[in-house]
Amino acid sequence: MRKLKNQLQELDELLDLTHSQLNTEVQAAMKLKIDELKRQVDQADVPRQGQIASEALQLLSSLLSVVTNVMTLLK
Repeated sequence: MRKLKNQLQELDELLDLTHSQLNTEVQAAMKLKIDELKRQVDQADVPRQGQIASEALQLLSSLLSVVTNVMTLLK
């Protein structure tokens, strides 16, 4: 569980680092989702922890996709 909490914290920090490349609404929605997952992880059983990890990976994938697209446009 500690590892999952750390990964969510790192995702939150990555979101903060890339905030200038995101629409304000997108950033707020991602921040809200990360905060929700952080709250849920403390009470989650093992199957739910797997779902939380999957949702975190989907958020990371979306974030990397947006940042990559923005960087490509800036070239």
